[in-house]
Order: sequence, then structure tokens, then C-alpha cells
Amino acid sequence: LTAVEVAAATVLLSCAVTTSADESNKCLLYLAESTIPNAGLGMFTGVPVEEDHLLGRVGDAAFATVDQDWHISPATGTLSKHSGDYHWPLTNYDWNAPDIGMDDEAEDVSVTVTGFGAAPNCHFSLLNVDEHAAIYDAAGLDRYTSPGAGAITPWWNRTSTALRDIAAGSELYVDYGPSWFTSREGHFQLVPLASSYEKALEFLKAYGKMLVGTDSPDDLVEDKMMIGDEVQKDLWDIIKTHPYVSRERQALPETHKDGIRAIKAGDIMTVEVENSIRSLEYLEEHGKCVDNIVPQQSTIPHAGRGAFATRFIPKGGLVAPAPLVHIADKSKTKMYAETKGPTGNIIRDEEKVVHKQIILNYCFGHPNSTLLLFPYSSNVVYINHHSTEYNAKLRWTNDFDFYHHKDWLEKSVDFLE
Repeated sequence: LTAVEVAAATVLLSCAVTTSADESNKCLLYLAESTIPNAGLGMFTGVPVEEDHLLGRVGDAAFATVDQDWHISPATGTLSKHSGDYHWPLTNYDWNAPDIGMDDEAEDVSVTVTGFGAAPNCHFSLLNVDEHAAIYDAAGLDRYTSPGAGAITPWWNRTSTALRDIAAGSELYVDYGPSWFTSREGHFQLVPLASSYEKALEFLKAYGKMLVGTDSPDDLVEDKMMIGDEVQKDLWDIIKTHPYVSRERQALPETHKDGIRAIKAGDIMTVEVENSIRSLEYLEEHGKCVDNIVPQQSTIPHAGRGAFATRFIPKGGLVAPAPLVHIADKSKTKMYAETKGPTGNIIRDEEKVVHKQIILNYCFGHPNSTLLLFPYSSNVVYINHHSTEYNAKLRWTNDFDFYHHKDWLEKSVDFLE
């Protein structure tokens, strides 16, 4: 399959074609296991990228969720997804509307962005991605005459560029902002912030001075050390495993060897950069290529955009990886008409559902289930449906065990709450 539209919900191609290797059309982006321990998936570049150059082939789709708290809240009070009054996991993936360019969509807007808006991790010492606003373009659908108008998101092509020169195989990191971590409980409280690395480097310099008795990193050689190598490693293990955990301690390099390297380099970033690069052989074997499809104008009338292949894909070959975010209760996408409440306030009219949040049209679901699954990798959302000329199929992955929870498939929806 090449240069034709991919129709139907997808991961694998279901029609036969011949293919040959094309070295000039290398995979630009991969999903693979993050180099950050226990961080799940990460996004990697398959080619070197110069500063300010585009990452990937095209930008990502954006979806506005408007006035959701109001549409969810009953007459008796106000509910909020941010305070945990109702379960909406996309909160962890949403961006502020002005950052995406959506200043006037509604009074209260949160924005879900696929691809770079959801897949990369954040590492404050290694930020290498600069994200931009989305573009408003209704894909040629007339708001007054097209039945497809209002059924698609008009916000697309939110591009991401290299913040600095990036080597092939590097993991890509976006800036979540410190509050994303400081406002969340649990292990996120220990994620190092930018200031954490500054304090960690101060500690390393003092540690180096303790080892050799001088401030000079050049003295950190074996014959000048005041304690032996094994003792140094034991001491480092104590430092890294001490019961008192802090963001600063988490910012220290994992091994004693890397700690010494960071002292000699004068910064922790040098060591972290080297540890955040995977070989292209690893990515080809263990990763999933993200840029096999790109959005273009669909060949289906009134469908807006569709997904098109960028290279030959053999039968049974990967069209696109589709990691998912679950929404346990699809009623949370309902939008209601207004009515007056008992005190004269404006509340939702529970008898009049007038619309649904636009993101519902991009989720997988079933009529007999409340569960929705939203695919957040790049361009999967552009794959359209065709009842007779479908050429792709959806299946659960069988080789991403570090990320795919097979046992969840046997759980009830209540478990996902």
C-alpha cells in the first residue's frame, strides 16, 4: 500500500502488496520503551534533526473539550475533573487552550493533542522539542452545507520542531511545566525539576572534592582517590538508596561511574543525553514506526481528512501503533441545553442533550459498553471508515509486553475507574 488512503480503524494492513526496502524513506519517528525507568512509552527520532527543523512529516491533530465541568455538573453543585470529582484520564494529556491557539472556543477549554501532545515524556534536563500552535482549517467542509462539518476537528497540524540539534536514536522530550508534577501525588512528586539538577550538580562537586581533597575535576583519577573504588560504589549506593527521597537525589546519575563523568563534564546533562539515545537497530527491532501514515484530504466526500501511506506496507505490516487512553463512562462526553436552576442560576437541562464533545468521534467504543478508547499516537485518528473498501484492521499488540496490560482485557469497566 502506498499513496492511497488507509480506511477503517487500523493497526495492520489486510491487503497484499509487494514491497522493497527504501533507504531514502527511513522511519522518522518511533514509539519504544522510554529510557526513563518505569516511564512506559517514549518517542524517538529515527534520523538526526537540526535545530528548528520539523520533527516528523506533519503536525498533530488537536481536540477541544469545551465547558465540560458545566455539562457534567448537576443543579446541586459543581463537579470538576481537576479535583477528581469525575474520572477523565485525558486530564493528564490536556494542554492549555491558549498554548494551542484556541483562545475563543468557549469559556472553559481543555485541549487534547495526539502525537507530540501525548506520547513524549518530560525530562527537564534534556528538553529538546519546541511545540507550536495548531492551525484552524475545516478541510474544505462548508459549515452550512456539508454533513461532515462539525463532525471533525478543524484544528490540525500542530507542529513540533527541534529545540537544539538532535542525534538519531534520541528520545524526544517536551516541557510539561513544573506544575504538572508538583500538582500530582505519588511518585510524580519525586520527578526532578530544572532546579533539582542545579542542586544535584552542587552536591556532585562537593562529593568530588570529598573523594580527592581538591575542587579540580581533573584530579578525579584512580591514583588520586582518597578511598578505593569498591568503597566509592558502596557509598554511592547508600546515597541513591537512602530512605529519604528527594527530587534532587533523583536528579543524580544512576551509577557512580556516571556521577564521576558528570563531575568531570561540569553538568549532568552530558551524561543524561548519552543515556537517552537508543541504537537504530534497537528501534527497528523493538520500536514501532509512527510515520507510516500522514493526513491529507480524504477521498471520501465530507469526511475531511484521511490517513495516507507514506511508504509501501506489506500485508500484515504495521500501519500505525495506537496506544490508548481509556474513558470509562462515555456519558461524560454529553453536552446539554441550558435551563434555570432552583435559585435562578443557569444549569444543564438533563432532558436535552444537544451535542457530544468532538473527541467522541475519534474514539473506539461499542454500543453495549460505556467504555471509550482514544488512540493518542500521531495520525491514527485520521483513519476513516469504509464498509466495503477497507484495507486495514485493528488488533491488540503482542510484542509490547512492557506496556500492554493483557490482564486488563478481562477486567470490568469498574476496574478502569
